[in-house]
Amino acid sequence: MNESRDAARPEGSGGGRHAAHGTRADRRRRRTPQSLRRALGLTALSAVVPGAGLLPTRRRWLGLLLVGLALLAVVALVWWVSREGLTSTALRTAADGGRLRTIIAILVAGTVVWIGAISLTALMTQPRRSTTGQRVTLAAFTGLLCLVVSAPAVMGVRYIDSHLAAMDKVFTDGTVGGGGGGTADGTGATSSVRPGADPWADLPRVNMLLLGSDAAEAREGTRTDTMIVVSIDTTTGDSVLFSIPRNLQQVPFPRDHPLHEVYPEGYDCGDQCLMNAVWMEAEAHAEENPELYAGDPNVGLTATRRTLETVLGVPIHHTVIVNLQGFEDLIDAMGGVTVTVKEEIPINGRTYTDANGKLQLDPDSPQLEWLEPGTQTLTGFQALGYSRSRVMSDDFDRMRRQRCMVAAVIDQANPMTLLQRYPAIITAVGDNVVTDIPQGDLGAWAELTLLVQDATIKSLPFTAQNTDTADPNYSHIRYRVWEALHPTPEPEPTAAPATPAPEDGATATDGDTSTDGPDEDGGGTPADEEATTSEPPSDELEEIGAVCD
Repeated sequence: MNESRDAARPEGSGGGRHAAHGTRADRRRRRTPQSLRRALGLTALSAVVPGAGLLPTRRRWLGLLLVGLALLAVVALVWWVSREGLTSTALRTAADGGRLRTIIAILVAGTVVWIGAISLTALMTQPRRSTTGQRVTLAAFTGLLCLVVSAPAVMGVRYIDSHLAAMDKVFTDGTVGGGGGGTADGTGATSSVRPGADPWADLPRVNMLLLGSDAAEAREGTRTDTMIVVSIDTTTGDSVLFSIPRNLQQVPFPRDHPLHEVYPEGYDCGDQCLMNAVWMEAEAHAEENPELYAGDPNVGLTATRRTLETVLGVPIHHTVIVNLQGFEDLIDAMGGVTVTVKEEIPINGRTYTDANGKLQLDPDSPQLEWLEPGTQTLTGFQALGYSRSRVMSDDFDRMRRQRCMVAAVIDQANPMTLLQRYPAIITAVGDNVVTDIPQGDLGAWAELTLLVQDATIKSLPFTAQNTDTADPNYSHIRYRVWEALHPTPEPEPTAAPATPAPEDGATATDGDTSTDGPDEDGGGTPADEEATTSEPPSDELEEIGAVCD
């Protein structure tokens, strides 16, 4: 009977349950690679658009929320940038510490949510019955995507953190200059303005003093060998740079400054009482008479600024001090600077003073290096030597090279280089620059910077060509400054009047003693001769880039 039942059972029907089970297992094995590909694809989709990979899963509502937030953030960013412009938005953001800290918080929170969306997508789409190799593949792929989306946030936080640290170092509370002025009568520096207020409403020009300090060198005290006053038109952005020589003598102290009682006729004691020695003179006087400088935390800087206000006849509202040794770090962080060297310049050599009191170079100096003529990219060390060397030239040639270096740095500071090297650049700035501009005013300065970029920048140095540094005429210097800041508008060209035709019988020279040709000696007119023989004046008001020509 058993044999008859077995014979009666249809072919292929034996072990029907096992046969059906085997068929489902086969289908599951066939679906597993396809399910893994689906999991990888949806996880990648969540890495492109946060939460998009969750839309086909049971967490669809969460995916819709994350996608909506991501799109809203993109629309808000595009609207913000298009309203203010890319450059303006970047400058205003860089000048606002509160906004930068908010951006850090948004970056961190957004990245955490994004990584969470990627991980949740991988978890929700993982095949139910996957092999160990498939689980490892999905986990490794998910981890890689999390690293990819977090890298920009990590870099952004690093850049912003470096920027904020430099801001805290560079921008003080407005007291770096001490209690000494900011106006010609010493009434104080421009204070921080209310948010939204216009600090330039009653200030047609803002004047800033740039000081290059050699305090880092192995010498006693601080000498300001680089002194440049920048005057900026707050409406147009047009700027004028005034370079003051370090060896200017008989500089006048303001009447309300303690040193005026010591030097009522000016800082006059020969070639030791120079403009760059005012800082140390004030500090020495303050040590002997501390009561005269009560409330002034930096008497050397205050005296230097107040004296320069009197020399130039203009108020100085803010001060920027640059450690010249740190200038080397800044140029290196920028990747070097390209200039045209006009003559051989020795750097890093020993010097000595000869019997005539002149500075001489010791040709046997160890580590002596020469900059050869020609266009070349200088390292930070070479750029500092180019800007400071005066052994084979003089102070005035050095001032020309310093202005040329300023023009080269401004011209070559392209946005891509600054972005790539920004942490190193901002660190160099933070370690070597300090200013009394309050952080609350940085937004207004950012807007002014945009004007300056599209405006003209001119330079007026006071050198041996236009100033007797041993016996200066300060009234003339102040007049030159006023003239540079209030230029006479150039008259519009007009057509020359037509010469009437001579009447019949008259010659062309009747009633006319002038001549367009050479005189009897074969020479030109006096005016033509003077124009031919006289050389154009040097060290006059000119575009800043022209000093490198």
